[in-house]
Amino acid sequence: RKLEIEGIDAWEGRGLHYFVRRKDAFRNKSCVIVGGGDSALDWTLGLQDIARLPITLVHRRERFRALEATVKEARQLEEEGKVRIVVPAEVREIRGNGPVQAVTLENTSTGESLEVECEALITLLGFHSHLGSIADWGLELHGKRQILVNPMTMETSLPGVYSAGDVAGYDGKIT
Repeated sequence: RKLEIEGIDAWEGRGLHYFVRRKDAFRNKSCVIVGGGDSALDWTLGLQDIARLPITLVHRRERFRALEATVKEARQLEEEGKVRIVVPAEVREIRGNGPVQAVTLENTSTGESLEVECEALITLLGFHSHLGSIADWGLELHGKRQILVNPMTMETSLPGVYSAGDVAGYDGKIT
């Protein structure tokens, strides 16, 4: 998923990242990570040894969707000055002369703006899943975008057809 900012695509390759390929790409860079799930929190922790600190973590809600232990660790790093957590907030603007140099964050509760130095904007907002032509196979769905499976065998409603990963769904699945 992309940030809903006009002209966002122009920043790709100039400091905007949708995932982390190589940690070393963030060496000594001021990083802003956007997201509230496991990936966002994991990379906030995982870049501690390489990025310029503090790493700024931005989430649109007060509560995170990541594992509680990871959130607790990020909060501890915030107390140590190694992480800056900005919630509830959203990125409103990206600025820079060539590469990304700063972002403007808006506190969605108060409307206040905060400008943050940023050489690497890492957005970890999940993805849109589309079944494509698989939707025409006659498989039973779990919700609108997942294939219903038996959680023990991963078999779908069609004999001999199995599904796994994000596209597979069943009651009680942790997402």
